[in-house]
This record gives sequence, structure tokens and C-alpha cells, in this order.
Amino acid sequence: MVLALLTACSAPAADDIALPPVLPTAESTTTLPATTTTVPVAADVADLAARTTMTERGRRIFLAAQPAIEDPPTFVQNCGVPERADTPGEPRTHTQGCYVGGRIHLLAPDRAEARELLYVVAAHELLHAVYSQLRPAERARIDAELEGARAGNERLEERLRPYGSSPTLNNEIHSILGSEFAGLSPALEAHYAQFFADRATVVGARQRTLGAREEEIRRLKAEVDDLEARITSLKADQESLRANGDFRSYNAYVGVVNGLIDRYNASIRTLNAVIQEYNGLLGG
Repeated sequence: MVLALLTACSAPAADDIALPPVLPTAESTTTLPATTTTVPVAADVADLAARTTMTERGRRIFLAAQPAIEDPPTFVQNCGVPERADTPGEPRTHTQGCYVGGRIHLLAPDRAEARELLYVVAAHELLHAVYSQLRPAERARIDAELEGARAGNERLEERLRPYGSSPTLNNEIHSILGSEFAGLSPALEAHYAQFFADRATVVGARQRTLGAREEEIRRLKAEVDDLEARITSLKADQESLRANGDFRSYNAYVGVVNGLIDRYNASIRTLNAVIQEYNGLLGG
């Protein structure tokens, strides 16, 4: 089982957390403070700005990108996302948002427990819009901070694996760090504070949903690998004993090996259940 953990999105392709039809009611609208905009804003969009603690500057950039929460066919068409092809027994890579042509598109959640993920996706996509507006000198300064945060960060490297050597990798790192990682450098924390009053709110939502499950998947995968290695080693020892005619010692191994096999199978069942739960949060 290969861990195809998180993916994020960027332009021009798409990507980030998953979720289908939902709660938007086109008639239900609210208006943000006049200092931000005087244009009526859909209630579900206003909720994203409020729940992610976007600052006034963050809200302006977010609303200027005309964020829309879309059903799957509309989202696929706007983001150019290919049809999902799941691999049995593996966590899904997630594509639930994109920033394309200056607009933010978000995939609507298909269940209540997935709603919290939408806040993380919205924050991630806002940060793509922010990055696209950075002036050259500011972008160079932020890129240096991003590279510093990447150095020795195994969890970030795992998160970036689906992107390969994308030329827009710093753009992705900017969004991933800002919406998923706590404890960044003072310079990065000050940068993100321009757009989120309490960034920990977004990071916490990510951890409560996908993050905790990813940690459990990694733990169980390591456990399965360890048990498999021990079983393989003991079976090799058994075969050596049998070849040498030491059947008493061979038989003494049987109970130990069978016990490890039982533990292995139980761990596999638990791992598959957690993966199924993880994929369920990403829709379907």
C-alpha cells in the first residue's frame, strides 16, 4: 500500500482537498462591511471568509477572485480536473479547489463532516491568489523563507511529492505552509498574518480532518511493514531449520509465526478502514 497523501492545488491545473453538491443557496446572501466590499456576497462564501478568520485584506483578495462553491460537473469543467481513478487500499490524492484565470473554484462537500475541509481549501486557494499578486522583490523574499521552511521538513516533502518538479512549486509551498503548518518562521508568520487573524484556526481544521488520519495511516503502514519483515525473517529461519532436519525447532516457530500473521492481518484491516474513512472525507 502506497501512501498517496495530500495534494494541493494551483493554477492552471487544480487541486486540493475534496468535496460534491451542497449547501449553497443562491438566494441566501449577506453583505460584508463597506470597507471590504459593498457587493452582496453569498452566505456560504461569507462564511468561508469568516470561519477562516480572513483579515480585511484577505477578504478583499478572496472576494476579488469571485470564489464559487460548485457541484462536481461544474468544478471539473472549470478546473480541468480529470475523472478520479481510485486505487484500492490507498489514500486518495485530493483535488477540491483550484485558482484558475484569477478565479477560485471550490468543490462542494457531500457530507457534513467534510464541511470543515472546505475552510482549509478556501484558505489554500486564497493564498494562491495572494502569491500571484506578490511583487518581484517581495516574492523573492517570501520564496527564500519558503525554501528555509522546506529544508529538512519531511512532512512537507511528503505533501509535495505529487507535484514532482513543478515550476510553480513555491506557489504550492506558500499555500500548503499557510493553511496546514504551524510554527513557521517569524517572517512567514508575519506574512500570513496579513491575511488571517488566527491562522491556527485553519491549521487546526486541517489536523482534525485529514491530518490526524494521515498520521494514523503512516503509523499503521509502518506497523504493517515491520510485521511483514519479521514474518519473512522467521519463515526463512524455519526453512533453514527444516532443511537441516531440525523439525522440533521448526515446529516451535509455528505458533510465533502464526501469531504475527494474525497481527499483520488485523493491522491490514485497520489500515484499510482508516483509508476508507479518509477517502470518504474527500467525497464518495
